[in-house]
Amino acid sequence: MATREMTMAAPSEADEAKVRRAVEGFAEAWNSHDLNSFTPLFAPDATFINVTGQWWRGRDEIVRNHAFVHGTIAKDAAPVTLPVHVYGVFKNSTHNFNRVEVRFLGPDTALAHGTWTLVGDARTVQERHGVMTLVLCRDGDRWRYAAVQNTEINRSVK
Repeated sequence: MATREMTMAAPSEADEAKVRRAVEGFAEAWNSHDLNSFTPLFAPDATFINVTGQWWRGRDEIVRNHAFVHGTIAKDAAPVTLPVHVYGVFKNSTHNFNRVEVRFLGPDTALAHGTWTLVGDARTVQERHGVMTLVLCRDGDRWRYAAVQNTEINRSVK
């Protein structure tokens, strides 16, 4: 049986730089604790699976749950899927990507993996580490997250 190779135009260095910038935007928004800057990173119909396996659908639900753990909304301001004891646990945290790898799946779709370190979780003095997988789609001049899966390595908090 003959195999057929996919052919597509090679992404430009500028495209890769924009995807990397979009990935780094997650850490910048996280570290500023400004969830308004978090919002435009996601496509309206994006999905996000957090480190505990919760599956959030749509930009509003993703941002609302992140705002809850950053303590930037009132505990009872909007429905969230997180337990009340995690309210504000990340309000003094810092998230950094240690390494980001990008691969293009098509001219308007990219797959990125980023290893991360988080410090300042109110539940532990230990650094937390993980890997995030992001599928990004081109939206005009921007790249937005269509799907994100966040996985923690050696999870130590509940």
